[in-house]
Amino acid sequence: MKPNDLPLKPADMVAVIERTNLRPNTDNFLLPMFESISNSYHSISDKFGIEKIESGTILISIKKDPCNITVQDNGLGLNTECMESFRTPFTGQKLKKGGKGFGRFISFKVFDEVKYQSHHFNNRTIESFAFNFDIKAKNEISFIDLFTTTLGKTGCTIVLTDAKENFQEVSSTLNDDDIVNRIVRYFLPYFLSGRMPSLKISIDGKEYNAEERFGKLFSSQEVISTEIEIDGSIYKFQIGLSLSEKGSLFPRHAMLLFADDRIIGSGRSLEGKIGTPHFPSPDGKNRVVVASVSSEFLDTRANTARTDIEASEEEIDQIANHVSQLVLDNQSEYRDNRRAQQAESLNAVFLRNPLLRTALSQNANDYVRSKPMSWGPEQFVSDLALKRFRDQSRWEKDLKDKTKDYESLKKSRDEILAHIEQENKEALASYVVHRRTVIDLAEKVIGVQTDGSMSLEDVFHDIVYPRHKDSDNTKFYQHNLWMLDERLAFVSYVSSDRTIHGGRRQAGDKVADLIMFEECALFNNSDSNSLVLVEFKRPGRNDYKFGDAKRDPIQQVFETIGKIRSDKSLVTSNGTRINVPNGTRIYAYVVADIEPTLVSVIEDHDFDSTWDQQGYYRYHDKRDAFVEILGYSKLVSDAKKRNSAFFEVLIGDLV
Repeated sequence: MKPNDLPLKPADMVAVIERTNLRPNTDNFLLPMFESISNSYHSISDKFGIEKIESGTILISIKKDPCNITVQDNGLGLNTECMESFRTPFTGQKLKKGGKGFGRFISFKVFDEVKYQSHHFNNRTIESFAFNFDIKAKNEISFIDLFTTTLGKTGCTIVLTDAKENFQEVSSTLNDDDIVNRIVRYFLPYFLSGRMPSLKISIDGKEYNAEERFGKLFSSQEVISTEIEIDGSIYKFQIGLSLSEKGSLFPRHAMLLFADDRIIGSGRSLEGKIGTPHFPSPDGKNRVVVASVSSEFLDTRANTARTDIEASEEEIDQIANHVSQLVLDNQSEYRDNRRAQQAESLNAVFLRNPLLRTALSQNANDYVRSKPMSWGPEQFVSDLALKRFRDQSRWEKDLKDKTKDYESLKKSRDEILAHIEQENKEALASYVVHRRTVIDLAEKVIGVQTDGSMSLEDVFHDIVYPRHKDSDNTKFYQHNLWMLDERLAFVSYVSSDRTIHGGRRQAGDKVADLIMFEECALFNNSDSNSLVLVEFKRPGRNDYKFGDAKRDPIQQVFETIGKIRSDKSLVTSNGTRINVPNGTRIYAYVVADIEPTLVSVIEDHDFDSTWDQQGYYRYHDKRDAFVEILGYSKLVSDAKKRNSAFFEVLIGDLV
């Protein structure tokens, strides 16, 4: 015999099964039963036709421990043609039905023993036989005595026993409802289209009706024929949309992929694309959308073991996008409410980050509608920030081109000015929003009740200026001195909670909360120099005492001023000495709640009330210093008043 005349050897199914991976989980445990039900369905449809499919019956009997599953039908049975196909691995007989010719072999990944019994016509007479099916035996098919009665004149019975140890463990943990629900889910397209034979289920002797369970699980069924473009090609799809009560079977919106009328894989969650895991219902029960997706595209991509669809994540994602859009069109009230919530969150983003508005190239509502339903503030910020960065890079390149000569500049003048105007407006808005946020934070801090474990004056101090820092190591944007006075934001030098001499704190050292020095360089006139001291006292404190070094804040300020007048200098964190000559004007502020004991100390120091009766002031001749005492509420209120015009105009424009 010549080599090219040699016949092909039959497939080594033992090796094929060994290479087929099937993890011990619920769906894989039930897969042999699903395959048996599917075979029964095709046998019934061949016998009665789809138009009379209701004449068929499939009976499933399950015992969980030890596991034993029987699937029985009243279809054609294993007639000569079907038996020939059964004996041929990877047969082409079922290709017209979408079959792979492999399903019967998957049983051996879960069970050790498989038996078949058939009643069928052979030359117009009923023929019956039964056999053990074992791919590891010398004779894979060995005939045995009939072991059960038939549902009709013809039909087939499949018995699966002796579950492998790891799958027996899965069987023992399943409850009846979970099994019934998964059967309904697996054959959902049949139920949705009304072409499911009578399907009866018995689990440990308890009877269940699959059709009734389908009616309880799903409502508002609808089947939609549509076309989906995938990688430039158009494919026809059948998409069934159903509402199911949220539960263990469907805890969130799901897309189930069907090939050959079987569910393939575990499906895909649609939660991220719809923007919520479930829809609320007037009856108080949350419901989820279950989308069953069928197409020749999926049929041709189901793997041999029918455990997954061999398509890329991008291809599946294109299907999921289309399905999600159909769901949202059906749930228009939810969709509109969700988009309104997203638009509101985007406005909140712009209030906090006005500069991001410049990244918008379209109406804000149109921008929101173009983004996923699941997006919240963080995603909007990330997307707009990246877009703004890219737009700025492009603009900088364009600007170089547009300003390279006079004619280009003249031609692009209006565009350049419009861009600069918008950028400046949003930059100013960002700074104003920052100020309002700081003021809001300050108001919250002074309203906090404390048990003494936290020093609120230190918290407030840090808001105004970081403690233990000075101008040498603090940037302009890291402090909020404008809260005290706009002019203080630009002083020459600031020292915060540091010694006057610049060294480590020692007993007797005078340490002011804030010391600000402004040197006037004009004509080298030291009399125009000024120094500002600020002392923060704990909000709510009411234990002040006149003349007490620790409980008289006014006395503390006077002593610190005296020390500065005596030393005539301050030392910065990098060792630089700043001269404070005679004639330097000194202003001091004590920020504290005006409690009764403080009022008593103020009166003993002979202070006058301010015009609004909310503070006190005095000029001290000997120290040559002006001292003002004000409460936290007044400080915050004054800052708010100074910025109110910006808040009303600019922030009002952003809303």
